[in-house]
Amino acid sequence: MLFADAAAHSEEALQRLMDHFAAACKEFGLTISLKKTEIMCQEAHNAPTISIDEHMFAVVDRFTYLGSTITSNLPLDSKLNTRIGKAATAMADLTKRVWKNDMLTINTKIRVYQAVVLSTLLYGSEAWTLYSY
Repeated sequence: MLFADAAAHSEEALQRLMDHFAAACKEFGLTISLKKTEIMCQEAHNAPTISIDEHMFAVVDRFTYLGSTITSNLPLDSKLNTRIGKAATAMADLTKRVWKNDMLTINTKIRVYQAVVLSTLLYGSEAWTLYSY
């Protein structure tokens, strides 16, 4: 459960992981945010019922983690659309101060584009799972 994720291949295994995680947190005086904890399955026929004490966790098809949208069916479409939207917003936000600023050189504008727009667009791309069709 390090880094806010865990993988289990059965409902029972995931429940055991959650039980051990809850026990470890309790032992060290840590509190799990039950409202923020969600369960996502990939290729599961039935949604699991995972709980800590009497709190049942919601099962979701997608969530955002560190700025990237993760989905249960693993396509990159939602990740790419999110990244493109954020890059377009960054581009638009720079219109007045950078793109229409005659006092900045083309070289400076290119560096701003690379630092702000491209880094926003490509954030997290090194961890994307790529598929060939």
